[in-house]
Amino acid sequence: MNNEMPKDPRLENLDEEIAEIIFQEFKRNIDLVAIHLRDARNMLYGVQDDNNDRALCKAVLLLGAAALESNLVYFSGAALRISENRTGLFFPGQIRYLRGIEEVVDENGKLVEKPARQSLSDRLQIVPTLLARTVQRTYQLKARSAAVQKLVRTIMRRDAIVHPRADRYITELGWWEAAEAIDSVELYLDSVRSALHPYLVGYFPVLYTIPGHDHHEVAVGHRTFGKKGPKRLPTTMGDSGLLEVGIGEWRDSILLILLALSHGCEGDSQGSMFTRAALIVLYAMLDAELSVMAQWRMAQQMDAFREAEVLFLNEWASGVGHDGELSLSEDHQSFKKRIKAIPAILSRCVEGKELNVDLGRQWGKDLIDGKALRDAVMHSEFDQPLARVSKQELIRSAKAVFAYFEELVAKSPVTFEYLSVVLKAKPTL
Repeated sequence: MNNEMPKDPRLENLDEEIAEIIFQEFKRNIDLVAIHLRDARNMLYGVQDDNNDRALCKAVLLLGAAALESNLVYFSGAALRISENRTGLFFPGQIRYLRGIEEVVDENGKLVEKPARQSLSDRLQIVPTLLARTVQRTYQLKARSAAVQKLVRTIMRRDAIVHPRADRYITELGWWEAAEAIDSVELYLDSVRSALHPYLVGYFPVLYTIPGHDHHEVAVGHRTFGKKGPKRLPTTMGDSGLLEVGIGEWRDSILLILLALSHGCEGDSQGSMFTRAALIVLYAMLDAELSVMAQWRMAQQMDAFREAEVLFLNEWASGVGHDGELSLSEDHQSFKKRIKAIPAILSRCVEGKELNVDLGRQWGKDLIDGKALRDAVMHSEFDQPLARVSKQELIRSAKAVFAYFEELVAKSPVTFEYLSVVLKAKPTL
C-alpha cells in the first residue's frame, strides 16, 4: 500500500520568476497586508460586553473592513508588477482598473486620468481574478457561501457606521458583529491565498492564528464558525430615537478619541490602531449629527421645507422613469456639499436666516484635510503607503469638528440649540 500523500497539483510547474516578484512585492507592502487586520484582532480582545463596548466594536469592524480594502490594493499591485515583467498579460483597460483610474476626455479634448468609481463587491471578484490570471489560475468568489454572506454583512455594517443615514442606522452592535468582520476578511483572503498557493507568500502567518488563551485550533475564521449569532438588523434613526442617536454617536466618538490620546499603543510610531479608528468614527459622528438635526427639524415643522430640500436632507434623488412614474434613488452627496448645504437649509427654514459656512479659516482647512486622511485610512490607494494618523492629526481634526459645530451655533443659535448643549461636554484637547 502506498501511504504517500497525493501531490498538490498547485505545486506543479511553478513560475519561479513570478514567485520572486510577488515575494518582493510582499516585502514592500507588508503594512497593507497585515496592519489593519492585526489591529482589529488586537482590539477585539478588549471587547467585554455588548452594552458598554459599542465604540470598541465599531473600531474593530472598521479596521477589519479597511484590511479588506488594503489587501485588495496589495493584490492589484502584485498583478501590475507581474504585468511589467510579462508584457501582453492585460489590456490597457484592465491595467487602469487595477490602478483604480479611468481615462476620460476633458473640456479641451485631451485624455486625462481620474480616480475611477469601483464598487467593492465587483473588486472582490475582479482583482483576484486578474492576479490569478498571471499564474494561469482562476478565482471564483462563492457568492452563496456562509463566508461571503458574512463579508456582505460586514460591508453593509461598515457603510452604515461610516455614513449614518436616517433610513439606515445601526443601533445594536456588539462582539458578534466585530468578530464576524474579522472572520469574514480572514476567510476571503484565505480563499485567494488557496487559489494562488504557493505564490501568495506571507499569508500563512498573517491569517492562521496560533492556539492561545481561548484554546482554539490553528484555523481561519474560527471565532464565529458554526455558531449562530444575534440577528441585529439595521433600523432607522427615528425608530432608534433621534436624541439617543445623537448622544450615542457623540459619546462613541469622544470615548475613542480619549482612548487614542491616552493609550500607549505604538507609542514610537506616527499612528496607532486607536487613532485611525477614532478619526473614522469622528467623521461618522459629524455625519450623524447633521442627519439627526435635519430629521428633528423636519419632524417639527415639515411645512417649512420644500420638496427638493426634503429630498436633499433625506439623501434621496427623484426622477421620472420611462413609464412616466416618479422614482427615488440614493443621492450620493459630497462631504463638502453636505457640511455647507444642510446647515443652510435648516437655518433658512427654521429661523429664516441665510447661513453660509465659511471654510476659508484654519479650522475649515483642517476639517477638509481630516476628511481626506479619513478616506485614505479607509480606502488604501495603489502605490501609496498605508495611511497612519498621528495623535496631533487626530487632535487637529477633532478641534476642527468642534469649531464647525460652534460656527453653526454662533450663526443660527435657535436652529442648532441641540449642538450648544452637546458642546458643553466637549473634552479639552
